[in-house]
Amino acid sequence: MILRWTLSLLLLFDGRTQAVDPSQCIAPLGMENGGIKDADITASSSFDSGNVGPQHGRVRTDKNGGAWCPQKQATTEPEDWIQIDLKTVHMITATETQGRFGNGQGIEYAEAYMIEYWRPRLQKWIRYHNAKGEEVIEGNINPYLGAKRQLDPPLWASKIRLYPYSHHKRTVCMRVELYGCRWTDGIVSYSMPQGDKRGPNWEFFDLGYDGVWEGPELRHGLGQLIDGKFGHDDFKTDQYEGQTWVGWKNESRHRPVEIRFEFDRVREFSGVHIYCNNQFTKEVQVFAQAKVLFSVGGKRFNKGEPISFEYMEDRIFESARNISIKLHHRVGKYVKLQLFFASKWILISEVSFEAVVAHGNFTPEPEVATTTHVRVASDHGHKIEIPAPSSINDPVIVLIVIGIIAVLLLLGLIMFLIYRFKRRKFLRSPNSSNLGFPNGTLPPHLQNNDSIFRMQKSKNGAQEKEHIEAYGVTDINNCDDYWRKSHGGGSVKSSLRSTLPLPHPEENTYQEPYQAMQFAQYYSSSPIIMEMTNYSSTSLDKPHSNCDNYDYDIPEGNSVPVAFPSLDKAGIHTNSSKSGQRVSLRSTTCGDMEAEMLAPGITRDLQRNFRNSLMLAE
Repeated sequence: MILRWTLSLLLLFDGRTQAVDPSQCIAPLGMENGGIKDADITASSSFDSGNVGPQHGRVRTDKNGGAWCPQKQATTEPEDWIQIDLKTVHMITATETQGRFGNGQGIEYAEAYMIEYWRPRLQKWIRYHNAKGEEVIEGNINPYLGAKRQLDPPLWASKIRLYPYSHHKRTVCMRVELYGCRWTDGIVSYSMPQGDKRGPNWEFFDLGYDGVWEGPELRHGLGQLIDGKFGHDDFKTDQYEGQTWVGWKNESRHRPVEIRFEFDRVREFSGVHIYCNNQFTKEVQVFAQAKVLFSVGGKRFNKGEPISFEYMEDRIFESARNISIKLHHRVGKYVKLQLFFASKWILISEVSFEAVVAHGNFTPEPEVATTTHVRVASDHGHKIEIPAPSSINDPVIVLIVIGIIAVLLLLGLIMFLIYRFKRRKFLRSPNSSNLGFPNGTLPPHLQNNDSIFRMQKSKNGAQEKEHIEAYGVTDINNCDDYWRKSHGGGSVKSSLRSTLPLPHPEENTYQEPYQAMQFAQYYSSSPIIMEMTNYSSTSLDKPHSNCDNYDYDIPEGNSVPVAFPSLDKAGIHTNSSKSGQRVSLRSTTCGDMEAEMLAPGITRDLQRNFRNSLMLAE
């Protein structure tokens, strides 16, 4: 007993919504037992309010006159009604009526009646009709037996009216009871596209929908998707047992089906259940994908990431099934379902949610701001306000920005590659007039040496250093000119030369060829440094000079052709370079260019004999 009471209390205070089962929603709502107060029972008129007023219109209750009797007689165009106020929205599944017994003296009853109902979301009275579209409900056949009629589909209302109806003019009296239960699902309304036709005989419409039907859209109402009735495996059975499926055709819309649910309060959702048909041999399948979006204010559903669910296709069993999607305790007052087609048709019978009322302060999402452009008419000065959206769709902006950035990066990469190509081509040419050396790659004797830089004036008049040159062209007229040029004086004519000064030894001593290899990294190929011995004034008719003479290796490559004249005096011809040899230039006397064939294994004696031969020739 204690356990039973505990479970009852937990169910009472849990607040979790479950789908209402119409077969269990059959309890009387309080007309007979007095649960509905007299003040909540009203009527358009009464023949005698004291004896047959609306407060006496309760089934199986015989007080005073014994029933409610309207002042006017019933016709096919009823005007009088009895109204019952339930205070909150209830799901009403059946009604029961009786005539006036009046201690055996009453003979009045209503052979038929019509129903109208009202709820806050509708804000108007709606005439009820059953699944077949019939509005007139069969009533009593005598004044004392009750007649209970099931409502298919059920209706959702907080107020309900019953209109006595008669095919011929007659006096009527009524006693009433309502059956159903309180609507705890919290769904106030849902909006969606109306279903489509399938051939001339099939209409997958939501026939029980009580909202507004605007073109192809249904708005602000309730209908078959929440009536608790599940469809059959074969949708053709509906032709005989009543419509239970609502369906949409892919060819008529080419976009997902959207169903938007509105709830009475902000709720925390843990799951949604969608009952679908999977008769794939008839081109009907469960949706391929479903997305669930949430909103507090109902205007914007993009605050958080939608919950996405993908269904694995089943082409083996054709039975209808319930698809459950976990909603991970997302919060909102509005929920939007997007169902994507897997085949030609989607058929849905029921949608139900698992949710609890969320506690806390929740603010609606801000609406998209709009600006108004004011245009003033030139004649009358009337202002015309034209609303215009202030923002464009965010994904479009993102795509545009990404495209612009990609184009800029591509252009920058192309320009960088062009610059690198030209730079490498420039550096590869040994005759370039400005072949600079990278920072930190000069030998120690050239670090911070201003003599290897050329000073020139900048635009503002200041002296600036020009980049170092690795090679230049100079025509040397005499050794003294070369000496003055090397030490910062005079001008020198053009001839192939190196502008990179080498360390000058104090004494003119011979250097082995391998010693010159230490400077190879500053040239395009290895040089051999040779120093000529001082010419004596007796052997030469030219003034003595202490200038150092350097031999430089000509860089390899086809970009700098150099012609070398043959030396007839020495009997040595240098018109070609043989394999394994290198050609070097040396300035020995004023205005003369001599070529020397240097083999890798040349000895010191051979070099000395070669120099003596040159001296004798002169």
